[in-house]
Amino acid sequence: MQCDNIASGLCARNHDVVYIAPAGRPGHDYNRVYKIVPTQSNALSIAEATLAEKPDVVYWRLNKYHFHDAAKKFAQNNIPIVFAISHISDTQPWSARENPRKGLIPFLQFLKQGFENLYNHRGYRYVSGIASNNPDFLNILPVKKQKFIPNSVDITANPFSWPGPYVVWVANIKPHKQPELYVRLAKTLADKGIDFLMVGDIQSTQFDWIRTEHDRLPLFYYLGPKPLRDATGIIAGSLFLVHTCKPEGFGNNFIQAWLLGKPTVSCAFDPASLIQKQDLGGFADSDWDLFVKQVERLIDDPEARQAAGERALTMARENFSVERTVRELEAFLKEVCRR
Repeated sequence: MQCDNIASGLCARNHDVVYIAPAGRPGHDYNRVYKIVPTQSNALSIAEATLAEKPDVVYWRLNKYHFHDAAKKFAQNNIPIVFAISHISDTQPWSARENPRKGLIPFLQFLKQGFENLYNHRGYRYVSGIASNNPDFLNILPVKKQKFIPNSVDITANPFSWPGPYVVWVANIKPHKQPELYVRLAKTLADKGIDFLMVGDIQSTQFDWIRTEHDRLPLFYYLGPKPLRDATGIIAGSLFLVHTCKPEGFGNNFIQAWLLGKPTVSCAFDPASLIQKQDLGGFADSDWDLFVKQVERLIDDPEARQAAGERALTMARENFSVERTVRELEAFLKEVCRR
């Protein structure tokens, strides 16, 4: 989504944009205004496909996957690189998500991912600029030129109807997102008469039980994965968005909710501390009892909910427009190229 917004916006400003798509589909008609080059998902293929386009600058937004060897190739050809930080792990030399305490295979996967990220972290020596979607991640990496450039989302929505009031959780379902906390929340607040809707693709088999949880919990509904405009419509009709993910980059679901005038209650992550600073709903800092109280308060107090939503909308319109994202990135890329 972010790369499409940026590529389309830069094309509208008369730049030639080529999107290198690792693991993309050769021969597929992507129907975009910019050129898309599918390639294999490895450093050599990415580097060769990129160099064949003779770019003035590379904007890298693939986390650290395959980064070191590809970046070295770009540097050898005097092509400046802007690395886009889109997750907290991009700033960490060692980062691995597998749980090493769940057996030998997870432990070996943990080591493999950690050492790969450690190796690719060395690629920052070739970077000319850092663009971070979260200001909290600036000035961590050893790169002199860094800038906060916000994410942006399209809030075009398909209509959605539901027979009663509801709150919603939207994300891909995997351990880092902690979806089990949302189900626990639905059980804890079952007496409120509010439905708890969940939207997202189950990407980890350990959460397959969510598909049938409604059979045991009548107020909980798993709606499955939804296209962007459908998910936007579901958020637009909600009382507010509930977020349980651990710290990551800057979730699109936060921005979606705020641009739709919806508060957010987050259990474990407050990007750039905006929820606390701007009073946009609630942030519990992983305190379960506080998390429940914050959700309960927004359910019970329509005036507080509306006020938080209005603050969210005002703040988001000022800070998270596609126009601002593209304008600021364009200026940053030009500056890097001049240097």
